[in-house]
Amino acid sequence: MGLPRRPIVLLAVLVLAACTMPPVTTPAPRPTPTPTAEATASPEPTPTPEPTVESTPEPEVPSFGAGELIQTATDGLRVRQRPGRTSVVVAGLLPLGAELQVVMGPIPAEGFGWYLVTDADPAEPEFREGWIAAGYEPDPFLRSTGRTAEDTALVAAFALTGDAEYGPIEVPDEHHAIRWVAVDPNRRRCQFSVLLATPDGDAVSAIRATIGTDIVPGTLQPTFFAAQPDLRGLLFLTVQSDCAWTLAVTRVPPPVDPSPGEDD
Repeated sequence: MGLPRRPIVLLAVLVLAACTMPPVTTPAPRPTPTPTAEATASPEPTPTPEPTVESTPEPEVPSFGAGELIQTATDGLRVRQRPGRTSVVVAGLLPLGAELQVVMGPIPAEGFGWYLVTDADPAEPEFREGWIAAGYEPDPFLRSTGRTAEDTALVAAFALTGDAEYGPIEVPDEHHAIRWVAVDPNRRRCQFSVLLATPDGDAVSAIRATIGTDIVPGTLQPTFFAAQPDLRGLLFLTVQSDCAWTLAVTRVPPPVDPSPGEDD
């Protein structure tokens, strides 16, 4: 007895279908994109602060006024004819506490500030006037006594490097003079000039000098004031200079008239 055909045909159809249908593929997973980091601006480097260069302060010369009485604060100082350690010695080896009267200064020379002084001490050594080194604070060679000479002929004194204006200064008559000293700090060449004026008058040129490599002293004589009768009373003094300088306005005794019959 043979097998029925229908089941065989169905089986064959299923086999053929299995051979012709494409294989089922499992899709490969997409790779997860790696997040790209955003470009971050690199911070600018912090600049290294430049080292602060502190300027060394200039040593301070003690300050004294015209006619002020001062004392030596050390033993063995010398008084010289001009500012400077190589100048001629006028008086040597002053003792500690020797008393001096200031005329003008200071002016720089050979590493020190120098004052023009007169002898105000009865003890030895005796001298008329000269220049003495003042030293520097806090251990100067000279110190103030806190007193001013009562009989001083000095009216005013000033010292500076460069231009300056001072006043009023009382000049009641022609019996006055201006003593001055100037120096080029660089020992090359500088100009020094002084003008005088009344409060409501024009400035009058009183001193004009060219300073070379040396320390130059000078004196504006009373004859200048005698020739300028308008320069009386309260005067204003102007210095125009690129030098280091000091000056002093001083009274000068009038000339003594000869006694009657003296020349007979």
